[in-house]
Amino acid sequence: MAASKPTPFGKLHKASSTWMNDLAKPGSSVVYSCTNCGSPLFEETKRFNAGCGFPSFWMHYGEHVVLNPLDTYGRSRIQLLCSHCGAHLGHLFPHKGTPTQLRYCINEKAIQLNSL
Repeated sequence: MAASKPTPFGKLHKASSTWMNDLAKPGSSVVYSCTNCGSPLFEETKRFNAGCGFPSFWMHYGEHVVLNPLDTYGRSRIQLLCSHCGAHLGHLFPHKGTPTQLRYCINEKAIQLNSL
């Protein structure tokens, strides 16, 4: 599968508070894939409502998400990128309420639903 060019930054950086209603229902047999290249990124069974307005997951799918440490704007954080096309997906944060103690905070424009 040939990699596509990353989607322009502005297209993937608008949050919505309605994403939970627009995406799959909890427990569905689906994966969330990169809207840019179609690579599977997150399983529905790993999604949770963090109350932040962004799709949140506690684990990524396989080796399809790259963790990229950033030290910008006077703070350190971890940027999440698609391993196939390099598209920006969101950021990784600590979260005590998940099995991994992590929250993958994802821009809803960066993912799309696909059946397993």
